[in-house]
Amino acid sequence: MKAGQFGTWTEQLLFRMGYKTAKERPQCWTCHHAIGKCQENGSVNLRCTKADTTTTRSAVCNEWEVTHG
Repeated sequence: MKAGQFGTWTEQLLFRMGYKTAKERPQCWTCHHAIGKCQENGSVNLRCTKADTTTTRSAVCNEWEVTHG
């Protein structure tokens, strides 16, 4: 969420609440250690490079790191 103390009433309320969009929340699919591989059917298989295992988009662990870039 980009809005701060300036913006619509709703944006200000969400900012004060600490609201995070899906891409800002800690989940495997937004983690630095996750690598996604797109399949022919359009689904994405995620692999955690830190644990060397497959994972799901909504999973999260204590090793989560923000993706840079």
